[in-house]
Amino acid sequence: MTAPHDSENGKDPGDTGSPPRAPSREETSARLRRQAEERLQTADESAPRALALEEAKRLIHELHVHQIELELQNDELLRTQEALETARSRYFDLYDLAPIGYVTLTEEGMIREANIAAAALLETPRVGLAGRPLTRFIRPEDQDILYRCRHRLHTTREPQTCELRLRESQGVSRWVRLDGCLEPHRIGSQGHWRATISDITASKEGEQRLLDAQTRLKRVAGIADVGFLEWNPRTGAVVLPPAVHSPTSDAQDAAAPQTLDAWLARLHPEDREPVQAAFARFATDCEAPPELHYRRRGHQHSENGDYRWFAAYLEPIMDDRGRLDRILVVHQDVTQRKESEARALHLVQHDPLTGLPGRSLLAPMAAQMIAGAGRAGKRLAVLFVDLDGFKPINDNYGHAAGDEVLRQTAQRLRASFRADDLVARLGGDEFVIVLSNIRDEDNAAIAAGTAVAALSRPYRVAQQELTCLPTIGISLYPDDATTIDALIKCADLAMYHAKQVSPGQFQFATAALERQSRAVAALKDGLREAVSQNGFRLLYQPTLDLRSGAVIGVEALLRWPQADGGEIAPLVFLPIAESIGIIHDLGAWVLREVLRQHRAWLAEGLPPIAVTVNVSGRQFRHQSFLQRITDALHDGGVDPALVSLALGEATLLQDTSTSRRLLDKLHALGVRVALDDFGVGASCLGEIKDLPLDALEINRTLVKGLDDKARAPAIVETIVRLGHAMQIKVTAIGVETEPELGAVRDLGCDRAQGFYLGKPMTGDGLAAWYRSRPPVPGSDPSDAAADER
Repeated sequence: MTAPHDSENGKDPGDTGSPPRAPSREETSARLRRQAEERLQTADESAPRALALEEAKRLIHELHVHQIELELQNDELLRTQEALETARSRYFDLYDLAPIGYVTLTEEGMIREANIAAAALLETPRVGLAGRPLTRFIRPEDQDILYRCRHRLHTTREPQTCELRLRESQGVSRWVRLDGCLEPHRIGSQGHWRATISDITASKEGEQRLLDAQTRLKRVAGIADVGFLEWNPRTGAVVLPPAVHSPTSDAQDAAAPQTLDAWLARLHPEDREPVQAAFARFATDCEAPPELHYRRRGHQHSENGDYRWFAAYLEPIMDDRGRLDRILVVHQDVTQRKESEARALHLVQHDPLTGLPGRSLLAPMAAQMIAGAGRAGKRLAVLFVDLDGFKPINDNYGHAAGDEVLRQTAQRLRASFRADDLVARLGGDEFVIVLSNIRDEDNAAIAAGTAVAALSRPYRVAQQELTCLPTIGISLYPDDATTIDALIKCADLAMYHAKQVSPGQFQFATAALERQSRAVAALKDGLREAVSQNGFRLLYQPTLDLRSGAVIGVEALLRWPQADGGEIAPLVFLPIAESIGIIHDLGAWVLREVLRQHRAWLAEGLPPIAVTVNVSGRQFRHQSFLQRITDALHDGGVDPALVSLALGEATLLQDTSTSRRLLDKLHALGVRVALDDFGVGASCLGEIKDLPLDALEINRTLVKGLDDKARAPAIVETIVRLGHAMQIKVTAIGVETEPELGAVRDLGCDRAQGFYLGKPMTGDGLAAWYRSRPPVPGSDPSDAAADER
């Protein structure tokens, strides 16, 4: 690199680096003239005159020739000088307009010359740069870098490079690269040196962004516990990417594997072959599962080290021709996730209170036991255990005491059976035990007897001794069923039967119980179909005033007719309707049909007749009960005072405060309430007297026993007096003979209902029956209803 301005400014006359200057035309002519004169003079002195003339002519000729040669040489020199000037001008243009900065500096670092690019980088006009130190433009913290670079340059005499930052301008600092060398003609001695200055801000910012990205990726990898490796399918080599790895990645291990086989050797033996096969498939078709799970030992030399779970993701790395070059394996430590999943699965499959397998785990484990027994030709037994009296423990001692009873029950059951038997909890106080490899029924009976004895002992809970008698139902495989669901169902039926006939004992499933179960299932299906198809009908039985004989109302009686002409009694199908949840729809239909029939009677000219509708306990307690009654009365267009709801004492006394609140709301609607079947339950008269009732209905059992002069009449008389004391009407239900009618009249009953007075009839039949009766003075039902209001 040269500085063209040195010679042009004449600052260094002794500079020998410039080419020798050609003599001018005048100097050459003067030299030739002197030589010619010298030769002419010599010729005049030593030769005759004739020879002198000849010599003069020859010299003149020679001078002319030489003159022409000089002119030609002078023309060539002029052309060379023009070419040199053109080259010098081009050099100056390249120097001044170069895209990088050029500066010439003294040994002390003072700027002598600078091109336009250097002036722009240093943000100073060129005329203002001369004589100023370059350090003036360098950030103070980077000036030592420049000093060391210049020191190495003068010490080694070799070109030097350094990177540093210029002083900030408007809050922006730029990076530059400085390449320095000594001036060519001063290599032999210390002196001026030259440098190029290149703006590398963009590359530095890119490097910084890359470093920041690598740092962020490293931190993210550390937080997410993610590691990386690259596998070359052609060579089998495993490469660990530098700088980016997680604390658990292979890069942390000084003995990290260098081949895929070495890496696979650190996996769990059960996982090596599947992982290797997945890698091979990916190398062939670049298709891999979303996640590849495997277990890996933490350190290569830790043979007994714990394995940790990893989830790996495979990504292809292509070469410039689009062919697979390497495979990137991103793996994450998911040990905690696996452990959490295992704990969650255990919680899902096991009962959290007792630790026993739950319903979700019982099915697959029992199915596996059944399959093994089937292959071996052996038998199994399923025991269904229920604790009698568990609910009172919860109610009287609290749920904490109930939970402790269940925990102790689980411990006793585990201790009562073999290790290869399955003990599970279905929920509540229900447990299931699957006995493996039994010989016959006697084996199952002995095991059930052992369980009954263990569970019958008192439970010590909070300084109390509590007792829950177990009832067990037993089913056998393959005698009773071949699937676990069917076996549990059979055992459940046997348990339910045992609770009815012999609580605290065990009962085997039988064909009769199975037939009963099928019959109940058929009833359930038939009930659902009857509700959806309006397959029920209502009959109406009149109620008479015992003083006047007038009809003061009717009771709606639900019937379920069958295709063969028979009927299924309400006592049979109503409990089933409650158990399957259709009692609410059925009750709503009854009320709508009663109101429709009432309107039909009015349209036929009958007086307003009060109608009583029976309501079950489950209906009464349902949250939509009041709304259903309100909607039906609103749509029915019937005076609510003509509607009476009959409720059993067990329903009303279950929760007297709630019952009182609901009865008040029914009265607010104008509906009347009767206490049904009074006298056969464990009634508390103190609670009954506080309920807002409108009538008492004496159960048929007491009416039928009025011939027992010792007890029944006294009980009925007590009920009548209670009703009158509460200022409500008392009705005797089930009067079927003349003596019974006379007895209830003599005991003071206000009303009576029964076959002797009028059998249950259809709506049209009741209208005909009513018209055929002789008129009774004061027998208008509307007057009776008004009187009761």
